[in-house]
Amino acid sequence: MSTGALIALIAGGAVLILVVIVAVAAKSSKPKQQKVCGGCRRVMLPVWTKCLFCGWAPVARLEFIMGPMANQTLPLDTEVTTIGSVAGATVVLADPAVSRKHAAIRKVDGNYELADLGSTNGVYVNGHKVPKKTLEIGDIIRVGNTEAVFKQG
Repeated sequence: MSTGALIALIAGGAVLILVVIVAVAAKSSKPKQQKVCGGCRRVMLPVWTKCLFCGWAPVARLEFIMGPMANQTLPLDTEVTTIGSVAGATVVLADPAVSRKHAAIRKVDGNYELADLGSTNGVYVNGHKVPKKTLEIGDIIRVGNTEAVFKQG
């Protein structure tokens, strides 16, 4: 066998192995998760903020996991949700570690922003003290002895 034929055989084998690797990788990759409407169950485009078929829009909410409101859910359906120990706050927490006007969550351009309102003990998101943070799905918010998970959809 000539040197040229041997090189061609090796190159052909390498190309075949590469094609097999690409095919296996493509087959085993996870499919992208689709965004589904909670009303009509149709597939929505990721950029849609509400379903263009039925008008359903995902509701942001806090699901309390610890503290006096454990196992309760609060929809964030107003422009501003206030958290504090004083009557008149949207979420009133009878907790000595919670300031009268502790924190607020406001809707800004389709996102939700948590801000400390000058509390004594601070606001924590995922274990980190923050003065202000745009919330992401799954963030754990702690105010005093109360913890809640931010969810949307």
